[in-house]
Amino acid sequence: MRPTKGIALAGLLAAALLGSGSAQDKLCPKCHSTGRVPNEIEDAKVAEMEAQVIHCSHLISRDRAGRGLPFLPCAGCLAPSLAAQARAEFDRLAAEKDAWLAERRLIDATLQPREAFVHIETRHFLLTCGLPKVVLPSKVVLDAHEAAHLYAARLEEFYSWFQTLLGYTDEEARVLKHQVFLMNDLRTLMKAATDYAQTPTDRAGRAVGDPSIFVTWRDRSVFKTDPDFHRHVVHHVSHLLLGVFHLKVWLVDRAGWLEEGLAHVCEMRLFGLAGNSCNIEQTEEDMPDEDWEPLVKKMVLQQQTVPFALLQEKRADLLTAKEHLQVWAITDFLLKRDQKQLPELIRRLKQDVPLRDALRDLYDLNIVSFDLVWSDWVEENYRLKP
Repeated sequence: MRPTKGIALAGLLAAALLGSGSAQDKLCPKCHSTGRVPNEIEDAKVAEMEAQVIHCSHLISRDRAGRGLPFLPCAGCLAPSLAAQARAEFDRLAAEKDAWLAERRLIDATLQPREAFVHIETRHFLLTCGLPKVVLPSKVVLDAHEAAHLYAARLEEFYSWFQTLLGYTDEEARVLKHQVFLMNDLRTLMKAATDYAQTPTDRAGRAVGDPSIFVTWRDRSVFKTDPDFHRHVVHHVSHLLLGVFHLKVWLVDRAGWLEEGLAHVCEMRLFGLAGNSCNIEQTEEDMPDEDWEPLVKKMVLQQQTVPFALLQEKRADLLTAKEHLQVWAITDFLLKRDQKQLPELIRRLKQDVPLRDALRDLYDLNIVSFDLVWSDWVEENYRLKP
């Protein structure tokens, strides 16, 4: 019987490898003389999740023999020199996994969570997730491990979306790794916010720039559903990403309207509603969790808006609830007027270029007449409630 194509290729590979080995090496039926055997994850769903991340504490802990690596050294290999090479590579990679896990376990020791954390590293995020489960709108229930992978994937997906929105690549991101803590109770949140974000809070905390850190908790009195919490995470992570775009500058002081306006744009475009506020913002007024378009149009028609000349001078934490609606609509207007100019506006504001000069050069607008142009656009493009 003629050999199958796979067997023939394995034979050729083994012969090639033996050619680079020692005289003692023989053809090994277990590993085809590669010194490696697959480290197979039995659950195909778990294997698919793990293939999307760099490290996962759950997998490393559960798979102590293989640390989640794709291969194991071939035990009793008939090609000893090649097995030794494979063992050396495995030991190096396993040591990296162990060191990463040990570093993550320091967070566990510091915070001592009531529910065990799952730590995941992706290309752009270090996620510490304490959610014991997530219930999707479809009523599917994800366990803690699955929930952590869900949010890791969501963070990377949002990162890509945000970069597309502003038209930049990692070359213009001054920090490439952001640390996100998703806690499940207030006690752990308060300790994590103080220890890691240096922001005492009972809501959510951030360190924007370097390091880039976001800490929050799933307060079920506020976030009734998983989409509510997901939208909250998106709002805050947008601040982290904006803070390191072009320059490590947080616009909360010099352009609070744009800082918050862009975060609300992310909410509205990805979820169809907005309403999140940040830990530094005033909380006396509640912002509606709904589609803001009809609310803004009503404000414009009733002449209840604030002149942009005054609005653009406010810090983000001084914006009222209605002003949050307005800064969203202003940012939405600028994006739809000329999307490619908004990132350039951000660059110039971070470089301390006066807003009046940037608006004139990029949008052919001036602050004095801005309100008339913007309100006309809102009346023409936004809808009222039916």
